[in-house]
Amino acid sequence: MHSLAKTLIQEGHEVHIITRGYPGIPQYSTRERIAIIRVGNGPFPGQQRFMKPGAYKELYDLLKLENYDIINSHGLDSPLCMAALLMSRKLGIPSVVTNHSLVGHTPISPFLYTAGKLLVKNADAVIAVSSAVEKDSGLMTKKPIYRIFNGIECEKRSSKAVLPIDREGKLVIASVARMTRKKGVQHLVRLAPSLIEKHENLMFVMIGNGPLTKKLEKKVKEYGISKNFCFTGEIPRSEVLDYLEQADIFAHPSSDEGFGISILEAILKKVPVVAMNHSGVSDIIEDGVNGFLADNLTDFSSRLETLIENPELRAEFSRKAAEGLSKYDWTRIYEQTCRVYTCVINGNYKKDSLGQESSTESDYKKLLKMREQRE
Repeated sequence: MHSLAKTLIQEGHEVHIITRGYPGIPQYSTRERIAIIRVGNGPFPGQQRFMKPGAYKELYDLLKLENYDIINSHGLDSPLCMAALLMSRKLGIPSVVTNHSLVGHTPISPFLYTAGKLLVKNADAVIAVSSAVEKDSGLMTKKPIYRIFNGIECEKRSSKAVLPIDREGKLVIASVARMTRKKGVQHLVRLAPSLIEKHENLMFVMIGNGPLTKKLEKKVKEYGISKNFCFTGEIPRSEVLDYLEQADIFAHPSSDEGFGISILEAILKKVPVVAMNHSGVSDIIEDGVNGFLADNLTDFSSRLETLIENPELRAEFSRKAAEGLSKYDWTRIYEQTCRVYTCVINGNYKKDSLGQESSTESDYKKLLKMREQRE
C-alpha cells in the first residue's frame, strides 16, 4: 500500500491511507507526502482484530466528509476493509477491493467464501495480486477482476545488518514469513533433520514472528538441531533484505501463498528460490528455469537438496530470476492500477483495458476533470 500510494503521489494524485489507530500513535501523520489517517485507538476488548465501534463511526464520517473519487480497500480479511466496502456502497463512492490472499485449505473455507461473496458484492471491481488469487476471487464474484501483481523496490541503506550467526563454513537457507501454519514454516522444521543428516553445515534462518515461534523452537530442540537454526523474531524490512543478501537459498513451503513479496525480495538479493507450486508464487517462478516449484513436501525436500549440492545451478537461477524483475516495477503497476480506477469511475469495465495502450497522463487528466465536475 505504501509503495503504490507513493507512486500515485509522484504521478500527481492525492492519496490518503486510512488505517487502524494504536495508543500513543498520532491520528494524523505524513510519510513521504502520503497522508496517513488512523481511526480508533485500540481493538475491541478481549481480542486484537476488530476495533471498537467508535472506530467504524470515525471511518464512516471520514469517508462521508472527504470528496474521494475512489476508495481502494485492501485485504478481505481486514475488518476496516470490510467496513469500507459496505460504507462506500452506502455513500455511493466508486470502490475497488484488492485481494491479497487465498482462502486456503481450512475446514472453514466454505464460510470464508460465503463471507467473501457478501463483501465483494459491495465493490465495483476486484484487483487480484496473482493468477491464483484471481481464480479464487472468481469463486466469490462475477464483478470484473483485474490481475495486477505486487511490486518490489529496494531500500538504500549505508549500513548493513549482519546475520546473528557464525556464517563461516555454513550454507544458509532463509525463510521470511509470519510463523503460522498457513505459511508452512512448520514443514521446514520437519524436513530439516534428514537434510542436516546429509549436510551438517546447513543453517536455517527463520525470519519473522508469530504464534508458532515457541512451538517451532521447542521442536528444533527436541530434534537436536538447535545449532542449525536461528529464529530472528520480527525485524525491520531493511534488515530482512540485509539478511537475505547473506543467504544461499530461499525456502518458502506455503501452498496457500497469495503472491509472495518475500519471493521478490529474495530474487532482488540474488537468492535462488524453492517454493510450492499452484499458488501465487507460480506467476513469479518458472520451475527449473529461474527457481524450483514443488508439488508436495517430498518434492520440496528433494529440490532443496538439489540446490544445496549445486552452487552453479543456484547462480543460474538467481541470474534468470533477476531478469524478470522489471515486471514488478511500481511505475508499471501504477499505470495498470490507474486504468482500473478510471474504468471504475467511468463505469467502463472492459477486461482487456489493462492491455490497451493508454498514457498515464491521459488517465490523470480524466480523474482531474471528473473531480472538478463533482466539486
